[in-house]
Amino acid sequence: MRTDTGNTQGFLETLDHLLKKLTGYHIWLYVDRAPWHRGDEVALFVQSHAELHLEYLPPYQPALNPQERVWRQVRYEVTKNVWFPDLNTIYNRITERMHHWSPNKIKRLCNIT
Repeated sequence: MRTDTGNTQGFLETLDHLLKKLTGYHIWLYVDRAPWHRGDEVALFVQSHAELHLEYLPPYQPALNPQERVWRQVRYEVTKNVWFPDLNTIYNRITERMHHWSPNKIKRLCNIT
C-alpha cells in the first residue's frame, strides 16, 4: 500500500489490510517512531487486535537500518566529489552502479548472512 505522505489514517489502513491478509497469525510489526505510527488512535487500534503487536525501533540505530549502509556505499562509489547537472543524472548513475553489485555485496552491506 502506498500513500502520498505518511499519516495516521494511512497507517491504520495498512494495519487493517495486514490483519485481513494474515488472519489467524500473530503479527509482530517493527516500525520507526514516525508520528503516524504512534498516538491514541494507533494505541486503541492495537489494543483492540490482540494478534497485532507493534515494536518501536530505537530513535536512531544504523545497525537496524540496512539502507544506511547501502547509501554510504553509494555515496562513496558514485557521488563523492562529483558534480551532477541534474537529479536525473544522479539517479541514472546510482541505478547503473547498483545494478552492477553482486547479490553477495548487497547481503554484506545489509549484514545478511
